[in-house]
Amino acid sequence: MNFRNYKFSLGLFLLMIAAIVNVSCEDDDDDMPKPMPIKENIVDIVIGNDNFSILAAALTKADLVDALNANGPFTVFGPTNAAFEQLFMDLGVSGIDDLSAEALTPILLYHVLGIQAKSTDLSNGYLETLNTFTPGDYPINLLVSFDSGVKLNNSANVTTADVMASNGVIHIIDEVLLPPDVVDIAIANATFSHLVDAVIKADLVDALKGDGPFTIFAPTDTAFEALFADLGINGIQDLSAEDLTPILTYHVVSGNVRAADVSTGTVSTLNTEADLEIDADGSGVIINGSSNVIATDVQGTNGVIHVIDKVLIPGAEEEAQSIADIAAANSDFSSLVAALDKAGLVETMDGEGTFTVFAPTNQAFQDLFNSLGVSGIEDLSVETLTQVLLYHVLGSKVMSSDINPGYVETLATNSPDMDPVMLRLDTDDGVKLNKETMVTSADIEAFNGVIHVIDMVLLPPNVVDIAIANDSFKHLVAAVVKADLAGTLSGDGPFTIFAPTDAAFEALFEAIGVDGIDDLSAETLTPILLYHVVSGNVRSDQVSTGMVATLNEGSMLDIDTSSGVTINGDTNVTATDIQGTNGVIHVINKVLLPE
Repeated sequence: MNFRNYKFSLGLFLLMIAAIVNVSCEDDDDDMPKPMPIKENIVDIVIGNDNFSILAAALTKADLVDALNANGPFTVFGPTNAAFEQLFMDLGVSGIDDLSAEALTPILLYHVLGIQAKSTDLSNGYLETLNTFTPGDYPINLLVSFDSGVKLNNSANVTTADVMASNGVIHIIDEVLLPPDVVDIAIANATFSHLVDAVIKADLVDALKGDGPFTIFAPTDTAFEALFADLGINGIQDLSAEDLTPILTYHVVSGNVRAADVSTGTVSTLNTEADLEIDADGSGVIINGSSNVIATDVQGTNGVIHVIDKVLIPGAEEEAQSIADIAAANSDFSSLVAALDKAGLVETMDGEGTFTVFAPTNQAFQDLFNSLGVSGIEDLSVETLTQVLLYHVLGSKVMSSDINPGYVETLATNSPDMDPVMLRLDTDDGVKLNKETMVTSADIEAFNGVIHVIDMVLLPPNVVDIAIANDSFKHLVAAVVKADLAGTLSGDGPFTIFAPTDAAFEALFEAIGVDGIDDLSAETLTPILLYHVVSGNVRSDQVSTGMVATLNEGSMLDIDTSSGVTINGDTNVTATDIQGTNGVIHVINKVLLPE
Protein backbone atom coordinates (compact mmCIF):
# COMPACT_ATOMS: atom_id res chain seq x y z
CA MET A 1 0.00 0.00 0.00
CA ASN A 2 1.15 3.59 -0.74
CA PHE A 3 2.38 5.19 2.52
CA ARG A 4 0.35 8.34 1.88
CA ASN A 5 -2.84 6.40 1.27
CA TYR A 6 -2.09 4.36 4.39
CA LYS A 7 -1.81 7.53 6.49
CA PHE A 8 -5.06 8.86 5.03
CA SER A 9 -6.91 5.61 5.72
CA LEU A 10 -5.57 5.45 9.26
CA GLY A 11 -6.58 9.07 9.92
CA LEU A 12 -10.06 8.45 8.57
CA PHE A 13 -10.35 5.34 10.79
CA LEU A 14 -9.29 7.30 13.87
CA LEU A 15 -11.80 10.06 13.08
CA MET A 16 -14.55 7.44 12.85
CA ILE A 17 -13.53 5.92 16.21
CA ALA A 18 -13.51 9.37 17.82
CA ALA A 19 -16.98 10.10 16.46
CA ILE A 20 -18.30 6.80 17.79
CA VAL A 21 -16.73 7.40 21.22
CA ASN A 22 -18.14 10.91 21.30
CA VAL A 23 -21.66 9.72 20.53
CA SER A 24 -21.33 6.97 23.14
CA CYS A 25 -20.23 9.44 25.81
CA GLU A 26 -23.06 11.81 25.03
CA ASP A 27 -25.66 9.07 25.39
CA ASP A 28 -26.03 9.19 29.19
CA ASP A 29 -29.18 7.07 29.17
CA ASP A 30 -27.61 4.12 27.41
CA ASP A 31 -24.24 3.32 29.00
CA MET A 32 -24.48 -0.40 28.27
CA PRO A 33 -25.27 -1.97 24.90
CA LYS A 34 -28.74 -3.45 24.74
CA PRO A 35 -29.21 -6.99 23.46
CA MET A 36 -30.79 -7.14 20.05
CA PRO A 37 -34.44 -8.19 20.36
CA ILE A 38 -35.38 -11.53 18.87
CA LYS A 39 -37.65 -10.69 15.95
CA GLU A 40 -38.72 -14.18 14.85
CA ASN A 41 -41.42 -16.03 16.74
CA ILE A 42 -41.77 -19.80 16.93
CA VAL A 43 -43.84 -20.04 13.76
CA ASP A 44 -41.36 -17.86 11.81
CA ILE A 45 -38.50 -20.14 12.86
CA VAL A 46 -40.38 -23.31 11.93
CA ILE A 47 -41.41 -21.95 8.53
CA GLY A 48 -37.89 -20.67 7.86
CA ASN A 49 -36.21 -24.02 8.58
CA ASP A 50 -36.35 -26.59 5.79
CA ASN A 51 -35.95 -29.37 8.35
CA PHE A 52 -39.30 -28.37 9.89
CA SER A 53 -41.32 -28.35 6.66
CA ILE A 54 -43.51 -31.28 7.75
CA LEU A 55 -44.01 -29.73 11.18
CA ALA A 56 -45.07 -26.47 9.48
CA ALA A 57 -47.52 -28.37 7.26
CA ALA A 58 -48.92 -30.20 10.29
CA LEU A 59 -49.41 -26.96 12.25
CA THR A 60 -51.20 -25.45 9.27
CA LYS A 61 -53.48 -28.46 8.81
CA ALA A 62 -54.31 -28.55 12.53
CA ASP A 63 -55.03 -24.80 12.45
CA LEU A 64 -52.47 -24.12 15.21
CA VAL A 65 -50.39 -21.47 13.44
CA ASP A 66 -52.32 -18.56 14.94
CA ALA A 67 -52.06 -20.10 18.41
CA LEU A 68 -48.26 -20.30 18.19
CA ASN A 69 -48.10 -16.81 16.70
CA ALA A 70 -49.47 -15.53 20.01
CA ASN A 71 -47.34 -13.92 22.73
CA GLY A 72 -46.95 -17.16 24.66
CA PRO A 73 -44.56 -17.95 26.17
CA PHE A 74 -44.28 -21.46 24.77
CA THR A 75 -41.80 -24.27 24.73
CA VAL A 76 -42.00 -26.37 21.59
CA PHE A 77 -40.30 -29.73 21.23
CA GLY A 78 -39.94 -29.64 17.44
CA PRO A 79 -39.69 -32.96 15.56
CA THR A 80 -37.57 -32.92 12.41
CA ASN A 81 -38.77 -34.09 9.00
CA ALA A 82 -36.93 -37.40 9.60
CA ALA A 83 -38.87 -37.84 12.82
CA PHE A 84 -42.18 -37.32 11.01
CA GLU A 85 -41.19 -39.68 8.20
CA GLN A 86 -40.46 -42.39 10.77
CA LEU A 87 -43.91 -41.77 12.29
CA PHE A 88 -45.54 -42.13 8.87
CA MET A 89 -43.75 -45.47 8.41
CA ASP A 90 -44.86 -46.63 11.84
CA LEU A 91 -48.48 -45.66 11.12
CA GLY A 92 -48.45 -47.04 7.57
CA VAL A 93 -49.37 -43.70 6.00
CA SER A 94 -47.67 -41.70 3.28
CA GLY A 95 -47.69 -38.28 4.91
CA ILE A 96 -49.57 -35.47 6.59
CA ASP A 97 -52.31 -35.72 3.98
CA ASP A 98 -53.32 -39.08 5.42
CA LEU A 99 -53.79 -37.68 8.96
CA SER A 100 -56.86 -35.67 9.92
CA ALA A 101 -56.75 -32.37 11.73
CA GLU A 102 -58.48 -34.14 14.64
CA ALA A 103 -55.65 -36.67 14.82
CA LEU A 104 -52.87 -34.11 14.41
CA THR A 105 -54.08 -31.56 16.98
CA PRO A 106 -53.56 -33.64 20.15
CA ILE A 107 -50.22 -34.92 18.84
CA LEU A 108 -48.92 -31.41 18.14
CA LEU A 109 -50.22 -29.94 21.40
CA TYR A 110 -48.39 -32.72 23.25
CA HIS A 111 -45.17 -31.13 21.98
CA VAL A 112 -45.99 -27.72 23.50
CA LEU A 113 -45.65 -26.38 27.06
CA GLY A 114 -47.40 -23.24 28.22
CA ILE A 115 -44.16 -21.85 29.67
CA GLN A 116 -40.72 -20.94 28.39
CA ALA A 117 -38.41 -23.71 29.58
CA LYS A 118 -34.85 -23.42 28.33
CA SER A 119 -32.60 -26.45 28.69
CA THR A 120 -31.21 -25.04 31.95
CA ASP A 121 -34.74 -24.86 33.33
CA LEU A 122 -35.49 -28.53 32.71
CA SER A 123 -35.06 -31.22 35.36
CA ASN A 124 -35.93 -34.89 35.83
CA GLY A 125 -39.68 -35.31 36.18
CA TYR A 126 -43.01 -34.65 34.55
CA LEU A 127 -44.15 -31.49 32.75
CA GLU A 128 -47.67 -30.47 31.77
CA THR A 129 -48.28 -30.05 28.04
CA LEU A 130 -51.04 -28.13 26.26
CA ASN A 131 -52.73 -31.39 25.28
CA THR A 132 -55.92 -31.62 27.36
CA PHE A 133 -57.63 -34.37 25.36
CA THR A 134 -58.17 -36.41 28.54
CA PRO A 135 -61.01 -37.40 30.87
CA GLY A 136 -61.78 -34.17 32.69
CA ASP A 137 -59.68 -32.07 30.24
CA TYR A 138 -56.51 -32.26 32.34
CA PRO A 139 -53.07 -31.64 30.76
CA ILE A 140 -51.19 -34.76 29.67
CA ASN A 141 -47.76 -35.12 31.25
CA LEU A 142 -44.44 -35.44 29.48
CA LEU A 143 -41.48 -37.16 31.17
CA VAL A 144 -38.09 -35.44 31.02
CA SER A 145 -34.94 -37.37 31.98
CA PHE A 146 -31.22 -36.61 31.87
CA ASP A 147 -29.63 -40.06 32.09
CA SER A 148 -28.03 -39.70 28.65
CA GLY A 149 -28.57 -36.22 27.31
CA VAL A 150 -32.12 -34.89 27.46
CA LYS A 151 -34.76 -37.52 26.75
CA LEU A 152 -38.52 -37.25 26.55
CA ASN A 153 -40.63 -40.24 27.58
CA ASN A 154 -37.41 -42.28 27.65
CA SER A 155 -37.40 -42.38 23.86
CA ALA A 156 -37.11 -39.04 22.03
CA ASN A 157 -33.78 -37.21 22.21
CA VAL A 158 -33.30 -33.46 22.24
CA THR A 159 -30.71 -33.03 19.50
CA THR A 160 -30.52 -29.22 19.55
CA ALA A 161 -31.65 -27.12 22.49
CA ASP A 162 -32.55 -23.48 23.09
CA VAL A 163 -33.50 -22.17 19.68
CA MET A 164 -34.80 -18.88 21.06
CA ALA A 165 -37.84 -17.10 19.64
CA SER A 166 -39.63 -13.88 20.57
CA ASN A 167 -42.46 -15.87 22.16
CA GLY A 168 -40.60 -18.83 23.61
CA VAL A 169 -38.06 -21.50 22.81
CA ILE A 170 -37.74 -24.53 20.53
CA HIS A 171 -35.87 -27.74 21.37
CA ILE A 172 -35.33 -29.95 18.33
CA ILE A 173 -36.14 -33.65 18.85
CA ASP A 174 -35.57 -36.79 16.78
CA GLU A 175 -38.95 -38.47 17.32
CA VAL A 176 -42.59 -37.46 17.15
CA LEU A 177 -44.20 -37.83 20.58
CA LEU A 178 -47.56 -39.58 20.75
CA PRO A 179 -49.83 -38.72 23.71
CA PRO A 180 -49.49 -41.66 26.14
CA ASP A 181 -52.13 -43.74 27.86
CA VAL A 182 -51.50 -45.06 31.38
CA VAL A 183 -49.64 -48.11 30.05
CA ASP A 184 -47.39 -45.97 27.84
CA ILE A 185 -46.59 -43.75 30.86
CA ALA A 186 -45.51 -46.78 32.88
CA ILE A 187 -43.41 -48.16 30.01
CA ALA A 188 -41.63 -44.81 29.59
CA ASN A 189 -40.62 -44.60 33.26
CA ALA A 190 -37.77 -46.85 34.37
CA THR A 191 -39.14 -46.71 37.94
CA PHE A 192 -42.04 -48.94 36.84
CA SER A 193 -40.15 -51.77 35.10
CA HIS A 194 -41.48 -54.48 37.46
CA LEU A 195 -45.01 -53.11 37.15
CA VAL A 196 -44.79 -53.20 33.36
CA ASP A 197 -43.47 -56.79 33.43
CA ALA A 198 -46.34 -57.79 35.71
CA VAL A 199 -48.99 -56.13 33.51
CA ILE A 200 -47.59 -57.88 30.45
CA LYS A 201 -47.42 -61.28 32.18
CA ALA A 202 -51.00 -60.92 33.45
CA ASP A 203 -52.13 -60.00 29.90
CA LEU A 204 -53.68 -56.73 31.09
CA VAL A 205 -52.00 -54.38 28.59
CA ASP A 206 -54.95 -54.19 26.20
CA ALA A 207 -57.44 -53.75 29.02
CA LEU A 208 -55.49 -50.84 30.50
CA LYS A 209 -55.05 -49.29 27.05
CA GLY A 210 -58.81 -49.18 26.67
CA ASP A 211 -61.00 -46.11 26.96
CA GLY A 212 -61.15 -46.26 30.73
CA PRO A 213 -60.91 -43.89 32.41
CA PHE A 214 -58.63 -45.50 34.98
CA THR A 215 -56.91 -44.35 38.16
CA ILE A 216 -53.76 -46.39 38.74
CA PHE A 217 -51.98 -46.60 42.08
CA ALA A 218 -48.59 -47.57 40.66
CA PRO A 219 -45.98 -49.26 42.91
CA THR A 220 -42.36 -48.40 42.23
CA ASP A 221 -39.68 -50.98 41.51
CA THR A 222 -38.52 -50.56 45.11
CA ALA A 223 -42.01 -51.44 46.31
CA PHE A 224 -42.05 -54.60 44.18
CA GLU A 225 -38.59 -55.59 45.37
CA ALA A 226 -39.78 -55.33 48.97
CA LEU A 227 -42.67 -57.64 48.03
CA PHE A 228 -40.29 -60.13 46.40
CA ALA A 229 -38.20 -60.18 49.60
CA ASP A 230 -41.31 -60.73 51.74
CA LEU A 231 -42.44 -63.60 49.50
CA GLY A 232 -38.96 -65.11 49.22
CA ILE A 233 -38.92 -64.97 45.41
CA ASN A 234 -36.58 -63.47 42.84
CA GLY A 235 -39.02 -61.47 40.77
CA ILE A 236 -42.08 -61.32 38.53
CA GLN A 237 -40.93 -64.48 36.76
CA ASP A 238 -41.70 -66.45 39.93
CA LEU A 239 -45.34 -65.34 39.97
CA SER A 240 -48.01 -66.73 37.66
CA ALA A 241 -50.52 -64.67 35.70
CA GLU A 242 -53.16 -66.04 38.08
CA ASP A 243 -51.16 -64.68 41.04
CA LEU A 244 -50.61 -61.30 39.43
CA THR A 245 -54.06 -60.49 38.02
CA PRO A 246 -55.92 -59.96 41.31
CA ILE A 247 -52.98 -57.98 42.70
CA LEU A 248 -52.77 -55.68 39.68
CA THR A 249 -56.51 -55.08 39.34
CA TYR A 250 -56.50 -54.20 43.05
CA HIS A 251 -54.38 -51.16 42.11
CA VAL A 252 -56.91 -49.86 39.57
CA VAL A 253 -59.93 -47.68 40.34
CA SER A 254 -62.55 -46.73 37.77
CA GLY A 255 -62.57 -43.04 36.82
CA ASN A 256 -59.98 -40.30 36.41
CA VAL A 257 -59.55 -39.46 40.11
CA ARG A 258 -57.04 -36.64 40.58
CA ALA A 259 -55.28 -35.98 43.89
CA ALA A 260 -57.59 -33.07 44.72
CA ASP A 261 -60.58 -35.44 44.45
CA VAL A 262 -59.21 -38.21 46.70
CA SER A 263 -61.00 -38.42 50.04
CA THR A 264 -61.04 -40.72 53.04
CA GLY A 265 -63.17 -43.82 52.70
CA THR A 266 -63.57 -47.23 51.10
CA VAL A 267 -63.01 -47.35 47.33
CA SER A 268 -63.95 -50.12 44.89
CA THR A 269 -61.27 -51.46 42.55
CA LEU A 270 -61.29 -53.50 39.36
CA ASN A 271 -60.70 -56.46 41.66
CA THR A 272 -64.37 -56.82 42.50
CA GLU A 273 -63.59 -58.85 45.61
CA ALA A 274 -61.41 -56.27 47.38
CA ASP A 275 -61.72 -52.57 48.21
CA LEU A 276 -59.10 -50.02 49.15
CA GLU A 277 -59.14 -48.12 52.44
CA ILE A 278 -58.09 -44.53 51.74
CA ASP A 279 -56.93 -42.15 54.47
CA ALA A 280 -56.60 -38.58 53.20
CA ASP A 281 -57.16 -36.80 56.51
CA GLY A 282 -53.55 -36.63 57.61
CA SER A 283 -50.28 -35.69 55.93
CA GLY A 284 -50.64 -37.01 52.38
CA VAL A 285 -52.65 -40.06 51.35
CA ILE A 286 -52.23 -43.51 52.88
CA ILE A 287 -53.80 -46.67 51.43
CA ASN A 288 -54.69 -49.63 53.61
CA GLY A 289 -52.84 -48.08 56.52
CA SER A 290 -49.32 -48.60 55.18
CA SER A 291 -48.88 -47.66 51.52
CA ASN A 292 -48.06 -43.99 50.96
CA VAL A 293 -48.89 -42.01 47.84
CA ILE A 294 -45.54 -40.38 47.02
CA ALA A 295 -46.34 -38.68 43.69
CA THR A 296 -49.65 -37.71 42.12
CA ASP A 297 -51.48 -36.70 38.95
CA VAL A 298 -49.35 -38.20 36.18
CA GLN A 299 -52.02 -37.73 33.51
CA GLY A 300 -52.49 -39.89 30.43
CA THR A 301 -55.06 -39.99 27.65
CA ASN A 302 -57.22 -42.58 29.40
CA GLY A 303 -56.55 -41.98 33.06
CA VAL A 304 -54.19 -40.84 35.78
CA ILE A 305 -51.38 -42.47 37.76
CA HIS A 306 -50.52 -41.92 41.42
CA VAL A 307 -47.23 -43.44 42.60
CA ILE A 308 -47.18 -45.55 45.80
CA ASP A 309 -44.36 -47.00 47.90
CA LYS A 310 -45.83 -50.43 48.69
CA VAL A 311 -47.54 -53.13 46.61
CA LEU A 312 -51.14 -53.57 47.71
CA ILE A 313 -52.16 -57.18 48.38
CA PRO A 314 -55.90 -57.88 48.39
CA GLY A 315 -57.11 -59.54 51.57
CA ALA A 316 -53.79 -59.04 53.36
CA GLU A 317 -53.93 -58.10 56.99
CA GLU A 318 -51.98 -54.87 57.21
CA GLU A 319 -49.66 -54.66 60.18
CA ALA A 320 -50.66 -51.87 62.53
CA GLN A 321 -48.21 -48.98 62.37
CA SER A 322 -46.58 -47.23 65.27
CA ILE A 323 -45.75 -43.54 65.43
CA ALA A 324 -42.15 -44.45 64.56
CA ASP A 325 -43.32 -46.51 61.55
CA ILE A 326 -45.38 -43.63 60.18
CA ALA A 327 -42.57 -41.14 60.64
CA ALA A 328 -40.04 -43.46 58.98
CA ALA A 329 -42.34 -43.98 55.98
CA ASN A 330 -42.81 -40.25 55.36
CA SER A 331 -39.89 -38.57 53.59
CA ASP A 332 -40.89 -35.22 55.07
CA PHE A 333 -40.03 -36.55 58.55
CA SER A 334 -36.49 -37.72 57.78
CA SER A 335 -34.93 -35.09 60.07
CA LEU A 336 -37.35 -36.02 62.85
CA VAL A 337 -36.47 -39.70 62.46
CA ALA A 338 -32.74 -38.90 62.52
CA ALA A 339 -33.25 -36.87 65.70
CA LEU A 340 -35.29 -39.64 67.36
CA ASP A 341 -32.60 -42.13 66.43
CA LYS A 342 -29.78 -40.00 67.85
CA ALA A 343 -31.73 -39.37 71.05
CA GLY A 344 -32.50 -43.10 71.45
CA LEU A 345 -36.26 -42.48 71.31
CA VAL A 346 -37.22 -44.60 68.28
CA GLU A 347 -37.95 -47.63 70.45
CA THR A 348 -40.20 -45.52 72.69
CA MET A 349 -42.20 -44.22 69.72
CA ASP A 350 -42.35 -47.74 68.27
CA GLY A 351 -43.57 -49.45 71.41
CA GLU A 352 -46.61 -49.66 73.59
CA GLY A 353 -48.00 -46.54 75.18
CA THR A 354 -50.33 -43.77 74.22
CA PHE A 355 -48.75 -40.63 72.82
CA THR A 356 -49.59 -37.46 70.96
CA VAL A 357 -46.66 -36.30 68.84
CA PHE A 358 -46.48 -32.81 67.36
CA ALA A 359 -44.17 -33.68 64.46
CA PRO A 360 -42.02 -30.98 62.82
CA THR A 361 -41.37 -31.29 59.08
CA ASN A 362 -37.91 -31.30 57.50
CA GLN A 363 -38.38 -27.61 56.65
CA ALA A 364 -39.16 -26.88 60.29
CA PHE A 365 -35.91 -28.57 61.33
CA GLN A 366 -33.97 -26.69 58.63
CA ASP A 367 -35.37 -23.41 59.94
CA LEU A 368 -34.18 -24.42 63.42
CA PHE A 369 -30.69 -25.28 62.17
CA ASN A 370 -30.50 -21.90 60.42
CA SER A 371 -31.57 -20.03 63.55
CA LEU A 372 -29.05 -21.91 65.71
CA GLY A 373 -26.25 -21.56 63.17
CA VAL A 374 -25.68 -25.31 62.91
CA SER A 375 -25.58 -27.57 59.89
CA GLY A 376 -27.83 -30.36 61.13
CA ILE A 377 -28.74 -32.96 63.73
CA GLU A 378 -25.12 -34.01 64.06
CA ASP A 379 -24.28 -30.63 65.66
CA LEU A 380 -26.82 -31.06 68.48
CA SER A 381 -26.06 -33.10 71.59
CA VAL A 382 -28.12 -36.09 72.67
CA GLU A 383 -29.06 -34.26 75.87
CA THR A 384 -30.36 -31.24 73.97
CA LEU A 385 -32.21 -33.32 71.37
CA THR A 386 -33.85 -35.55 73.94
CA GLN A 387 -35.57 -32.74 75.81
CA VAL A 388 -36.48 -30.87 72.61
CA LEU A 389 -38.09 -34.00 71.18
CA LEU A 390 -39.89 -34.91 74.40
CA TYR A 391 -41.34 -31.40 74.45
CA HIS A 392 -43.24 -32.41 71.29
CA VAL A 393 -44.85 -35.42 73.01
CA LEU A 394 -47.87 -35.70 75.29
CA GLY A 395 -48.43 -38.81 77.38
CA SER A 396 -51.96 -39.39 76.08
CA LYS A 397 -53.76 -39.55 72.73
CA VAL A 398 -55.34 -36.19 71.90
CA MET A 399 -57.20 -35.97 68.59
CA SER A 400 -57.64 -32.53 67.05
CA SER A 401 -61.32 -32.52 68.03
CA ASP A 402 -60.25 -32.95 71.69
CA ILE A 403 -57.83 -30.01 71.75
CA ASN A 404 -58.93 -27.15 73.99
CA PRO A 405 -57.17 -23.83 74.67
CA GLY A 406 -54.81 -23.94 77.63
CA TYR A 407 -51.69 -25.68 78.90
CA VAL A 408 -50.80 -29.37 78.65
CA GLU A 409 -47.96 -31.35 80.19
CA THR A 410 -45.32 -32.68 77.82
CA LEU A 411 -42.83 -35.48 78.42
CA ALA A 412 -39.97 -32.96 78.66
CA THR A 413 -38.61 -32.75 82.20
CA ASN A 414 -35.68 -30.36 81.85
CA SER A 415 -37.02 -28.24 84.70
CA PRO A 416 -35.51 -27.57 88.16
CA ASP A 417 -37.24 -30.52 89.83
CA MET A 418 -37.87 -32.60 86.69
CA ASP A 419 -41.54 -31.55 86.55
CA PRO A 420 -43.17 -31.72 83.09
CA VAL A 421 -42.59 -28.59 80.98
CA MET A 422 -45.88 -27.10 79.77
CA LEU A 423 -47.04 -26.46 76.20
CA ARG A 424 -49.70 -23.87 75.36
CA LEU A 425 -52.50 -24.72 72.89
CA ASP A 426 -54.71 -22.12 71.19
CA THR A 427 -57.58 -22.73 68.78
CA ASP A 428 -58.64 -19.23 67.70
CA ASP A 429 -57.23 -19.56 64.19
CA GLY A 430 -56.53 -23.23 63.59
CA VAL A 431 -54.47 -25.00 66.22
CA LYS A 432 -51.40 -23.08 67.40
CA LEU A 433 -48.71 -24.12 69.87
CA ASN A 434 -46.94 -21.50 71.97
CA LYS A 435 -48.54 -18.79 69.85
CA GLU A 436 -46.39 -19.23 66.71
CA THR A 437 -46.33 -22.89 65.67
CA MET A 438 -49.17 -24.09 63.44
CA VAL A 439 -50.64 -27.58 63.17
CA THR A 440 -50.68 -28.02 59.40
CA SER A 441 -52.09 -31.54 59.28
CA ALA A 442 -53.86 -33.37 62.08
CA ASP A 443 -54.95 -36.81 63.27
CA ILE A 444 -52.52 -39.26 61.68
CA GLU A 445 -53.40 -42.25 63.82
CA ALA A 446 -51.08 -45.02 64.94
CA PHE A 447 -51.68 -47.99 67.21
CA ASN A 448 -49.82 -46.15 69.95
CA GLY A 449 -51.23 -42.67 69.51
CA VAL A 450 -51.61 -39.86 67.01
CA ILE A 451 -49.39 -37.47 65.04
CA HIS A 452 -50.16 -33.82 64.30
CA VAL A 453 -47.80 -32.20 61.77
CA ILE A 454 -46.38 -28.78 62.72
CA ASP A 455 -44.39 -26.12 60.87
CA MET A 456 -41.83 -25.19 63.57
CA VAL A 457 -39.65 -27.07 66.02
CA LEU A 458 -40.75 -26.31 69.58
CA LEU A 459 -38.07 -25.41 72.11
CA PRO A 460 -38.79 -25.97 75.82
CA PRO A 461 -39.56 -22.48 77.21
CA ASN A 462 -38.26 -20.64 80.21
CA VAL A 463 -40.60 -18.43 82.28
CA VAL A 464 -40.05 -15.43 79.99
CA ASP A 465 -40.81 -17.51 76.88
CA ILE A 466 -44.01 -18.76 78.52
CA ALA A 467 -45.18 -15.20 79.19
CA ILE A 468 -44.32 -14.08 75.64
CA ALA A 469 -46.32 -16.98 74.17
CA ASN A 470 -49.49 -16.08 76.13
CA ASP A 471 -51.53 -13.10 74.96
CA SER A 472 -52.91 -12.69 78.49
CA PHE A 473 -49.47 -11.46 79.62
CA LYS A 474 -48.80 -8.68 77.08
CA HIS A 475 -48.54 -5.94 79.71
CA LEU A 476 -46.36 -8.14 81.92
CA VAL A 477 -43.97 -8.83 79.03
CA ALA A 478 -43.84 -5.12 78.12
CA ALA A 479 -43.05 -4.27 81.74
CA VAL A 480 -40.30 -6.89 82.02
CA VAL A 481 -38.71 -5.63 78.79
CA LYS A 482 -38.88 -1.98 79.90
CA ALA A 483 -37.37 -2.81 83.28
CA ASP A 484 -34.58 -4.74 81.52
CA LEU A 485 -35.37 -7.90 83.49
CA ALA A 486 -35.80 -10.33 80.56
CA GLY A 487 -32.17 -11.45 80.72
CA THR A 488 -32.32 -11.97 84.48
CA LEU A 489 -35.56 -13.99 84.33
CA SER A 490 -34.22 -16.07 81.43
CA GLY A 491 -31.29 -17.14 83.62
CA ASP A 492 -30.83 -20.37 85.50
CA GLY A 493 -33.13 -19.44 88.36
CA PRO A 494 -35.07 -21.24 89.52
CA PHE A 495 -37.89 -18.69 89.82
CA THR A 496 -41.48 -18.78 90.93
CA ILE A 497 -43.44 -16.04 89.16
CA PHE A 498 -46.79 -14.75 90.35
CA ALA A 499 -47.90 -13.39 86.96
CA PRO A 500 -50.63 -10.72 86.77
CA THR A 501 -52.91 -10.91 83.73
CA ASP A 502 -53.51 -8.01 81.36
CA ALA A 503 -56.82 -7.40 83.11
CA ALA A 504 -54.92 -7.05 86.40
CA PHE A 505 -52.54 -4.51 84.88
CA GLU A 506 -55.40 -2.54 83.31
CA ALA A 507 -57.05 -2.27 86.72
CA LEU A 508 -53.74 -0.91 88.06
CA PHE A 509 -53.46 1.63 85.23
CA GLU A 510 -56.93 2.92 86.02
CA ALA A 511 -56.24 3.05 89.75
CA ILE A 512 -53.06 5.13 89.37
CA GLY A 513 -54.34 7.22 86.46
CA VAL A 514 -51.98 6.14 83.66
CA ASP A 515 -52.63 4.82 80.17
CA GLY A 516 -50.22 1.92 80.26
CA ILE A 517 -46.68 0.65 80.73
CA ASP A 518 -45.35 3.52 78.62
CA ASP A 519 -46.29 5.92 81.41
CA LEU A 520 -44.24 4.05 84.04
CA SER A 521 -40.46 4.32 84.29
CA ALA A 522 -38.08 1.39 84.57
CA GLU A 523 -37.26 2.60 88.08
CA THR A 524 -40.93 2.38 89.04
CA LEU A 525 -41.47 -1.00 87.38
CA THR A 526 -38.41 -2.86 88.66
CA PRO A 527 -39.37 -3.12 92.38
CA ILE A 528 -42.97 -3.98 91.44
CA LEU A 529 -41.90 -6.80 89.13
CA LEU A 530 -39.29 -8.21 91.51
CA TYR A 531 -42.01 -8.30 94.16
CA HIS A 532 -43.78 -10.93 91.99
CA VAL A 533 -40.75 -13.25 91.92
CA VAL A 534 -39.83 -15.82 94.56
CA SER A 535 -36.59 -17.79 94.52
CA GLY A 536 -37.05 -21.52 93.87
CA ASN A 537 -39.39 -23.68 91.82
CA VAL A 538 -42.36 -23.61 94.19
CA ARG A 539 -45.28 -25.57 92.76
CA SER A 540 -48.83 -25.28 94.05
CA ASP A 541 -48.60 -28.35 96.27
CA GLN A 542 -45.60 -26.79 98.02
CA VAL A 543 -47.22 -23.44 98.76
CA SER A 544 -48.15 -22.93 102.41
CA THR A 545 -49.46 -20.14 104.59
CA GLY A 546 -46.85 -17.66 105.78
CA MET A 547 -44.53 -14.85 104.80
CA VAL A 548 -42.41 -15.44 101.70
CA ALA A 549 -39.34 -13.47 100.61
CA THR A 550 -39.24 -12.06 97.07
CA LEU A 551 -36.46 -10.81 94.80
CA ASN A 552 -37.47 -7.33 95.98
CA GLU A 553 -35.31 -7.48 99.08
CA GLY A 554 -37.11 -6.40 102.22
CA SER A 555 -40.59 -6.89 100.73
CA MET A 556 -42.36 -10.14 101.54
CA LEU A 557 -45.58 -11.75 100.32
CA ASP A 558 -48.25 -12.76 102.81
CA ILE A 559 -49.56 -16.15 101.60
CA ASP A 560 -52.85 -17.63 102.82
CA THR A 561 -53.80 -21.16 101.66
CA SER A 562 -56.88 -21.64 103.86
CA SER A 563 -59.24 -21.26 100.88
CA GLY A 564 -57.39 -21.49 97.61
CA VAL A 565 -54.31 -19.30 97.56
CA THR A 566 -54.58 -15.61 98.44
CA ILE A 567 -51.68 -13.16 98.44
CA ASN A 568 -51.63 -10.05 100.62
CA GLY A 569 -55.28 -10.59 101.50
CA ASP A 570 -56.85 -9.55 98.18
CA THR A 571 -54.99 -11.17 95.29
CA ASN A 572 -56.13 -14.60 94.11
CA VAL A 573 -54.09 -17.25 92.35
CA THR A 574 -56.31 -18.19 89.38
CA ALA A 575 -54.07 -20.77 87.63
CA THR A 576 -51.07 -22.73 88.80
CA ASP A 577 -48.05 -24.78 87.83
CA ILE A 578 -47.23 -23.47 84.36
CA GLN A 579 -43.83 -25.10 84.33
CA GLY A 580 -40.85 -23.80 82.38
CA THR A 581 -37.24 -24.87 82.16
CA ASN A 582 -36.07 -22.40 84.81
CA GLY A 583 -39.11 -22.03 87.01
CA VAL A 584 -42.86 -22.05 87.36
CA ILE A 585 -45.62 -19.48 86.83
CA HIS A 586 -48.79 -19.04 88.88
CA VAL A 587 -51.37 -16.61 87.47
CA ILE A 588 -52.84 -13.90 89.70
CA ASN A 589 -55.72 -11.46 89.22
CA LYS A 590 -54.15 -8.32 90.72
CA VAL A 591 -50.80 -6.55 90.45
CA LEU A 592 -48.93 -6.75 93.76
CA LEU A 593 -47.51 -3.44 95.02
CA PRO A 594 -44.71 -3.51 97.60
CA GLU A 595 -45.30 -1.23 100.59
